[in-house]
Amino acid sequence: MEGTRAQLIVLLETLIRTATPTGQEKNLFPFLSQFLESRGFKVDVVPAAEVHPLTPPGEYANLVARRGETDLLISAHLDTYPGDEGCSYELKVDGDCAFGRGVVDVKGQIAALLVAVSQTDAPCLLGFVCDEEKGGAGSRSFDLNVPWALVLEPTEFGIVVAHAGAVEVSVSFTGKSAHGSVPDKGDNAIEKALAFVDALRTHPYIAHQRHPLFRSRQLMTIGRLVGGHDVMLVPDRSSLNLDIRVLPGYSAARVREIVSEVANRFKANLVVDDEAEPTEIPHDTLLTKALQDACERTGVATPGLVGYPSWTDAVNYIQKGMTSVVFGAGDLSVAHTEREHVSITDLLRLADVLKEVIQSWKPFEGPTDRSAGPR
Repeated sequence: MEGTRAQLIVLLETLIRTATPTGQEKNLFPFLSQFLESRGFKVDVVPAAEVHPLTPPGEYANLVARRGETDLLISAHLDTYPGDEGCSYELKVDGDCAFGRGVVDVKGQIAALLVAVSQTDAPCLLGFVCDEEKGGAGSRSFDLNVPWALVLEPTEFGIVVAHAGAVEVSVSFTGKSAHGSVPDKGDNAIEKALAFVDALRTHPYIAHQRHPLFRSRQLMTIGRLVGGHDVMLVPDRSSLNLDIRVLPGYSAARVREIVSEVANRFKANLVVDDEAEPTEIPHDTLLTKALQDACERTGVATPGLVGYPSWTDAVNYIQKGMTSVVFGAGDLSVAHTEREHVSITDLLRLADVLKEVIQSWKPFEGPTDRSAGPR
């Protein structure tokens, strides 16, 4: 165990130290190629052609590694959420906790995967994709004819079979300036923005969303609010960036319509930055069963089937007709933050589960219905 822990930490150090904010994923290609080729993989660099409006300018590519024949893709994204200026790309280990940019989202998952594939010579297909944090160009461009995809993300060992959709908007408001001591003579653009948010937060279609796989009922995030100079001047302009999650069974298109209706009521300028419908796959697939069995065999406690509040590459795979499940170690809530961390023990447990899945998975040779049932 100590030898495996040491291997994991060495891998993490290299993965974290190699900065890969969106657009710089190729920085990791030499290390991953060398590591995987030395373990029997054939590695190819495949350009990502299908970009999204949110994808930053640049040349994007995926790294695909294949050893033997299998119809299960294990996928992880190489890009990390961009840090502030001066962000440190160094791994710090404190007891059982590893800290660093991207350590849970998802370089810790990648380290566990590399440990797993080095402990078995079973057939395996790996896809290291680009641009997950922005536009999803990597998985959007993925063109392998396989029916199954296991996407690595921090799920606290929950087996994700449903994704929330989202509507992300940028909204700007105008008011009327006045001396700050006489606010009634002006029209406060910041107060308009806050009233706009409150109108959406309390709208029945948004506020009353429920789904048995989703625990959180807080579905809106104000990512940015800009406006004003100081208290002695009523602000005449403000803008905000807002994200609204949409649970399975509800419509992102309808949420967008509601946002537009409310924006018109406030005479605000609305730009829809992104829109994604929620997804949910059948719960009793061969892949969910394989993960449940692997957790049982390795003694890893899992909360079972769960919903995921965030978009992942699995959504693009599902849209391509692949049965795609998300699984991994660590807590999503600390991703993108300055306190991002993950348990080393949990990463070792993830490596054990992945090894079990890889070793037990057999390419499908039966009828065309791959959705469920025992092997």
